[in-house]
Amino acid sequence: MVFKLRSPAIAPSGHIPAKYTCDGSDLSPPLRWTDPPLNTQSFALIVDDHDASGGATVHWLLYGVAGSLRELPEGVPTRDTVENIGTQGTNGFGKVGYGGPCPPPGPSHHYFFRLYALDAPVELPPRTAKVDVLRTIHGHVLGRAELMGRYSRKEPSDRPEGVGDHAPALMAELAIPSLPTALNSAMYLIGELTNDETSTRVLAEINLRFARIEEIISDVRFNRQQDGWGISKPRSLQLVDEHMGMLDLLMAESRSRPEPLKRLEVARAALSFHRKRIERE
Repeated sequence: MVFKLRSPAIAPSGHIPAKYTCDGSDLSPPLRWTDPPLNTQSFALIVDDHDASGGATVHWLLYGVAGSLRELPEGVPTRDTVENIGTQGTNGFGKVGYGGPCPPPGPSHHYFFRLYALDAPVELPPRTAKVDVLRTIHGHVLGRAELMGRYSRKEPSDRPEGVGDHAPALMAELAIPSLPTALNSAMYLIGELTNDETSTRVLAEINLRFARIEEIISDVRFNRQQDGWGISKPRSLQLVDEHMGMLDLLMAESRSRPEPLKRLEVARAALSFHRKRIERE
């Protein structure tokens, strides 16, 4: 029998429902698979966006999954270790567990769910990076099952005319994205617009801000089920400020490019809205 991976929520090569993305509840989708190759002792799951700017973005790393398991429930908790399921690595957003599709506006991105059947248990600590997971399972793969789903968001041209020129005012009238969505969208946009034309000074500053974000994220509890932020208000504000700072740097370099500038302004306006909300709480 062929080793297959399927989901009751995502048809092969089909559309991924918003529920499983940053535009919805950002839950991990339910997954089911057929019997694996003989002598399978454990599984490892890697979910990537292969259309991401700058290379594949990791959306989920799950390993140490028992070889007797044949499915994953919807909404696996974003914890280091989940009882009766497995251990989770660090995704491309710098967080543990599942981080749903959140591409920039444009064509569909293709998300690959790859389940590896292994001939040995995987003993890795939580928050392990993809490169180390792949290095560990190398030589132990008995088979691989794959499911691909697609997700896209509206093109920038679908926004009301003039939104780039009056983004802060219009954001109050438009549907405001949730804070997780606003942050993820900003990060994707930063990655997309940071390229060979970006000045050395701006690149250096963006790298410094990325480093500070990695420090901050450990102090901020991210609640994927609600539009909320958690335990440390100052740290939450700092995290938003670092994202806004990177957008400001790119806006300064995009003054002669109306379309990128428009997208940057809208992304910044969304974060500015949430920053004021956090201050009021």
